[in-house]
Amino acid sequence: MYTLRSSFLVAILFCGSLCAGDTTPPKPASSPVCAILIGGIDSDPSPEQIQGTAPRGRGQSGMYQLADDLARRGIATEYFNWNGTRAGKIHEDAPLSAGIAEFVCDRHEQFPAERLAIVANSWGGHTAWEVCRTLAEPEIPIDLVVFLDPSSLGRAAAKRPTVLPESIKMARNYYTRNVFGWRELPRMDRLINVDLGDEVHGFQIPGGPKYNAALDVHAHIAAEWDPRIHEEITRHVVELLNSSSITVAGGEAAAAK
Repeated sequence: MYTLRSSFLVAILFCGSLCAGDTTPPKPASSPVCAILIGGIDSDPSPEQIQGTAPRGRGQSGMYQLADDLARRGIATEYFNWNGTRAGKIHEDAPLSAGIAEFVCDRHEQFPAERLAIVANSWGGHTAWEVCRTLAEPEIPIDLVVFLDPSSLGRAAAKRPTVLPESIKMARNYYTRNVFGWRELPRMDRLINVDLGDEVHGFQIPGGPKYNAALDVHAHIAAEWDPRIHEEITRHVVELLNSSSITVAGGEAAAAK
């Protein structure tokens, strides 16, 4: 079901300028939502995925499949590869995170009442963090950021986040215990860490991916496609449509404002 990223295996072995000041109007209780999905290393969607003919669970990009699922739930979606290119164009000139940030800034200027979500996997998580830092300068509000087993291994300035920009209203970090990923992030306001390897969260099941392993590339890839994780992420993104309460770990709730 999952395609092995050989290039990622090699890595493991070697183990304000964008737009003017934001004048966002208050968002009504019900607002449209745009989700920006960013794939991981070697996750450019397959031709069959782009054509819409790939069976579920098949192809190169779990994030691209998730984008389709969100679109069917009434969410506007935009897909980018980790280097800022579009689906099927990963080998073209790469605008990197700056290109994605510019797109988000332009979209926000065009649709200021729209809620924004970013969902990113693996190296895409690192890119998403760079995008969020860039958007913090012009203060583009991001209602929800979801990191799915993010990794900075092999990336320049490979540092995990230590603080969330105020422009991020809520963030969720779903992580395996693989040493090449971010794993658990430091405690921060507005951030929820979800340990996929902890049975209490319902993702670590007998016979399933070894999310609790310290070194298991297959588990990292499995997380990108896991339908249970996709279902939970979809629920949180869709809840933004009606500004519903977002349930967080421990049974608490935070209002999506």
